[in-house]
Amino acid sequence: MLRKPIQYLALIGMLSCLVAASPALADAGDDDSGLEDNMTFHVYDDVDLVSTLKFNYGKPRIIIKSVYPQLASETDHEGINNFNDLAEQIVEDEISGFRNQVKENASIQQKMPKNKISNNLYIDYDTSYIRSKHNHIISIRFSFQGYVGGTAHPYHHHLALNYNLDTSQKIELSDLFLPESNYLEILSGYTSNVLSRRLQNRQMISDGTAARPENFANWNIKPNGLLITFDESKVAPYVYGAQTVLVPYTALQQVISPDSPIADCISHQRRCSNSNLLTGGFIDEAVNTLHGTLDPVLGQG
Repeated sequence: MLRKPIQYLALIGMLSCLVAASPALADAGDDDSGLEDNMTFHVYDDVDLVSTLKFNYGKPRIIIKSVYPQLASETDHEGINNFNDLAEQIVEDEISGFRNQVKENASIQQKMPKNKISNNLYIDYDTSYIRSKHNHIISIRFSFQGYVGGTAHPYHHHLALNYNLDTSQKIELSDLFLPESNYLEILSGYTSNVLSRRLQNRQMISDGTAARPENFANWNIKPNGLLITFDESKVAPYVYGAQTVLVPYTALQQVISPDSPIADCISHQRRCSNSNLLTGGFIDEAVNTLHGTLDPVLGQG
């Protein structure tokens, strides 16, 4: 899927150089400074997905690296503009929240040796593209990794954005299912069974997969099912990190609404699979061609 593998390798090299130089830049001033670059992936028709790369620096020793999606088209498209605004706002909100955490921890950092202070935020994403009947769907999973100097350990969390380009709207989880159906119970039972074979803390699994909307806030549309992401400390202790479960459409077919934007994936799964665009891991993956092999989140879950 990569259009420009040579440019991608060059970008990785540039990342390495900037990482090495970043501590000095982090004290250059309070205002953001950095660069922007991008990688482009074709989605459909004249629509491209552009991965925008930004570096921001500030005091005290703040380093922010973000890769986030923007869509581009030669024709005017309300859905594209709305998607770009939503994606950019998610990144801006995360950066703002991170800077507030650094300010709240200022009194602790003032007592630390300057060379021990480190405030880092990394933003990345995975994405899939699904065409179901006339619905062109972009599904994004943002990944955030932050560390504020003086705290015990880094934090990690995710945020999902599922978007229908034809209706220019975010897709809510309830939009996929029949009204008043027990889809949360089905998601709960399936994910609990999978995680119980993988993890040992039964109480955390029970609490984290209970049939409540907040437990399934991070969901993504994939060609073959819904990918559920449970952030760290939700279904397992912090050391185990985030956990993902792919719930196949076959497990959900009895409750998926015929008007759902993914309904076509039930009767024509191959059509959905053939239209998928998998990208992601631009900061964490040096090689990004064998998606399903290198990153199970982008493959089978």
